[in-house]
Amino acid sequence: MKIVITDDRFGWSDEERFVLKDLEAEVSIAGGHTEDALIEACADADGILLNQASMNARVIGALKKCQVISRYGIGYDNVDILAAEEQGIWVTNVPNYCTEEVAEHALGLLLAGVRWIPFKDRGVRAGGWNLNRPIRRLSGAVLGIVGFGATGRAFWEKVQGFGFSRILIADPHITTKLHPGMAGEAASFDTVITESDFISLHVPLNEGTRHCINARTLARMKDGAILINVSRGQVIDETALVEALRSGKLGAAGLDVFEKEPLPPDHPLLSLDNLILTDHSAYYSRESVSILKTRAAMNVREVLEGRIPKFAVNRPVTRKTGAEPGMEYTA
Repeated sequence: MKIVITDDRFGWSDEERFVLKDLEAEVSIAGGHTEDALIEACADADGILLNQASMNARVIGALKKCQVISRYGIGYDNVDILAAEEQGIWVTNVPNYCTEEVAEHALGLLLAGVRWIPFKDRGVRAGGWNLNRPIRRLSGAVLGIVGFGATGRAFWEKVQGFGFSRILIADPHITTKLHPGMAGEAASFDTVITESDFISLHVPLNEGTRHCINARTLARMKDGAILINVSRGQVIDETALVEALRSGKLGAAGLDVFEKEPLPPDHPLLSLDNLILTDHSAYYSRESVSILKTRAAMNVREVLEGRIPKFAVNRPVTRKTGAEPGMEYTA
């Protein structure tokens, strides 16, 4: 039995090897990220632990005996789900491993943007002083949250003490009641965009959210609004964002994710001083990474032991169950 860890992002695999040791499988690290390198490394794999490489239809079509592709993370847009289903391959993810970290990072970006902290840090280091920019207090302002899954909800809980006059929450799938005594109200996406002073994005990437922040929606925001994105880079049209930041339509933005990662050295975002950039690291803490690696490996173990994976994102026709796509399973 062979298990391949692709595009190893972390530099160690202790948790994975511990979880998989009872399978007596060969666990190897794929050295390249290109399609050809992935095919060469994974063609005879029984299970794949996938980070950021593209597991597209061509790569999946070359997998001879793979039963499971386990994605390190919540999102799985780098996997061709239909191609995997057609080959009887389970695709899994790891939800909620970094909920607190992402919410805290969004809050950090918001505070840094409101208070111009990175700008002031750079200025003081260069010998500057009295580096005041237009700043407004959080208390009395309107906060908008787009997306109310695990991270959006955690972010909402963390901002309760800041004294916002309103907290507007846009999510078509809100099914749980807000905690009594905590500020927050359901609103349409348009209401959040037009009435919020600060907006934080916590949405998955799909056809409904791709470029939902664009020239039209940016134009409808309040002058001087601050935008935070810790979800997926493709949610924002970066060309339109650059123009909004340059013109002053947006007061500032804080981004942890981008349309293309890492950012090219000549990207116009890098020239803006009213923009805070971090390196797609909102998920990161020592604790969250350990959980991520352990759960991703457990997904592989469950399938290779003949069980239905707890965190499946597809329903393939499998060699073991013969089940039809779309059927409901119970673990």
